[in-house]
Amino acid sequence: MSDNKLALNGGTPVKTGRYGTGVRYTEPERQEVLESLDSGRISYWSKNKVNKFCSTVTEYFDIPYCAGCSSGSAALHAAVGALEIEPGYEVITSPITDMGTLIGILYQNLIPVFADVDPHTYNITADSIAKVITPRTRGIIVVHLAGNPCDMEPIMELSRAKGIPVIEDCAQCYGALYKGRKAGTIGDIGAFSLNESKHLSSGEGGFCITANEKYYVLCHNYMDKYYDRLNRGGRMSRLAPCYRLSELQYAVATAQFGKLDSIIAARRAYAAKINDGLKDISGIVLPEIVPGAESAWWFYMFRLIPGKFKGEAKAFAEAMCAEGAAASAGYIPRPIYQEELFAKKSFFPGNVWPAEIISGQKYSYTPGLCPVAEEVLQTAIRMPVSEFYSNTDAEDTIKAVRKVAAALAN
Repeated sequence: MSDNKLALNGGTPVKTGRYGTGVRYTEPERQEVLESLDSGRISYWSKNKVNKFCSTVTEYFDIPYCAGCSSGSAALHAAVGALEIEPGYEVITSPITDMGTLIGILYQNLIPVFADVDPHTYNITADSIAKVITPRTRGIIVVHLAGNPCDMEPIMELSRAKGIPVIEDCAQCYGALYKGRKAGTIGDIGAFSLNESKHLSSGEGGFCITANEKYYVLCHNYMDKYYDRLNRGGRMSRLAPCYRLSELQYAVATAQFGKLDSIIAARRAYAAKINDGLKDISGIVLPEIVPGAESAWWFYMFRLIPGKFKGEAKAFAEAMCAEGAAASAGYIPRPIYQEELFAKKSFFPGNVWPAEIISGQKYSYTPGLCPVAEEVLQTAIRMPVSEFYSNTDAEDTIKAVRKVAAALAN
């Protein structure tokens, strides 16, 4: 039996063992949680772990303000709320993202507008944003996909020239750097997730960071029913949800921050091995990082040149999985605007969209809106990255990709 024969066709799989695993929550997390439990007060109101967490965050990011909340989606919603945009106006964002990026836009009765992505970084750019700016644009949400920072300098130049604030969606981007600055500190507000799948986790949770005191107060208020918890005036002067989180999650998140640098270093080392092992394969395009940036590698995604492999991305990913190497075709199945929710504009019952009515304009989310994003997702192969993966895991993954590429090459 030839070692070159795909496992799908009866050959020997490249990887027969599991990927490396490890214990995520250890003694530091236990100690923080026990302290909170022993206090007898674990609600948000005790503020012990809340304040400790926010101090840890502001120190790490070297930024004055942090407001914690119940999820990354909540953080983004609060950030959008903090911009205080009148209903019916537009917010530009990426078509390759989770629904969490869009929830705040829609709930604030604003219009999502999608900028296309760069084919190599998979992120929106200043050029693609500029193409969809209109007189009704009031905000930009950049998404640092997979831990790879957007090219922020030209985006911020455009933002300042147009007077449009920028929110950074950093759910996948802890510890990423752009020209010496941490992702989340470059725009007006940075929004982070503490979901179980992210670099750092408290099970669920999120937070916003900002250097702007006004935005901090507004984010804080939007996370807590717009009560005046900071004693700054304006009690309940806006409609806002309740996105509070208990002391227990903040306790876990605080301990997690102490591990972040080692987590990012391990992920970067693993991704560097993958990059080196795949760089000379014909028909494969590796992800790119803009000059002066460092990715945090939430996942690793490369692309197949159309027509170079039999069966394209779906067949490639299936063959990799059969070889024992974790992989999937694309990141999300299609750009978010091609989901039924957007295609039918069924955001609210009866397909009544208040934002569109208020704007007096009609918006369409149709195939072809962002052609590069559509091609990226049709041609992409996504592979997981973890700080627990070993050199052997990297070597086996590289062997699997090379074996599949050779077998499926046209």
